[in-house]
Amino acid sequence: MIKYLLKRLFWMIPLMIGISLISFFIMHLAPGDITASEASFNPKASEESRQKLRELYNLDKPVIVQYGLWLKRMGTLDFGTSFASHQRPVFWQKTDDQGNVSKGLIQEALPITLLINVLSLVMIIAIALPLGVISALTRNQLPDRAITLFVFIGFAIPGFWLALMLMYWTGVANDWLPISGLHSLGHEHMGPVAQILDTLKHLILPVFISALSGLAGISLFVRNGMLDVLHQDYITTARAKGLSEHSVVYGHALRNALLPLITIFGLSIPGLIGGSVIAESIFAIPGMGKLFYDAVLMRDFPVIMGILTIGSALTLLGNLLADLAYAWADPRVRRGVMR
Repeated sequence: MIKYLLKRLFWMIPLMIGISLISFFIMHLAPGDITASEASFNPKASEESRQKLRELYNLDKPVIVQYGLWLKRMGTLDFGTSFASHQRPVFWQKTDDQGNVSKGLIQEALPITLLINVLSLVMIIAIALPLGVISALTRNQLPDRAITLFVFIGFAIPGFWLALMLMYWTGVANDWLPISGLHSLGHEHMGPVAQILDTLKHLILPVFISALSGLAGISLFVRNGMLDVLHQDYITTARAKGLSEHSVVYGHALRNALLPLITIFGLSIPGLIGGSVIAESIFAIPGMGKLFYDAVLMRDFPVIMGILTIGSALTLLGNLLADLAYAWADPRVRRGVMR
């Protein structure tokens, strides 16, 4: 198992380089750059000033040279400095010659996105698993039809539309929940318990929007997996031995039905960033999704490449964790891996 793990970690290095190379070249195929964005805010900006900006940001060099400079910095986990006016580091905090500390953009945004998506994942597991099991055990009955209807509604409703409707209903019409940001005004003057409650109130809507499609998908996977497993011979044998229905369903059937979900959960790790763009942009939450959206609009190449690199690393890590978890759960896979 250790040999297999080291081999997979070794192959992640060239894969990361290949992914970053393709992402870098595709990104530079898009028209415009940061100089065009900055010039649009200043009608008096001359072509000479734009050219100086291009030289400052190394945008006047060939793309392969720009990639080489970026790759050299990435080797030391230095994703460069944002092109935006604040000139903050992309990944981690830096200290200038005067001793001033500038926090990294990803350093600030990543914990917020992780918090939202971990809460969404907990919500998905806590609700989708029971729904999937109930739907399978009551096949073609009223509970199954109701859960199936919920699944199709969850897939069909656009997330941005539902977010806007919930914002209006809970925040504008009834003033039940805050509809933007992560904290209320005066948050820093609240007590510790009040600060936690204030943050949780701001997270209710974003977490629900992030979890909705996952709830529908995972419950459907659990239902289909349970239906396949419940007709297996070993389930019939377990019942013939006199085991209780609870032991048969949750001790034997559910464990084997969840094996395909291990891969799904592993591949959902990169969705921590991509799936947060809608929720964080609509609710004005300063996470990775909103940071990526703003960076694309500004053509802020260092920030875009930093987020794409983090997303690529999460994708490869998710694949590795899914394979290891599958080997842990299934002895047949584990024996194949150890060979």
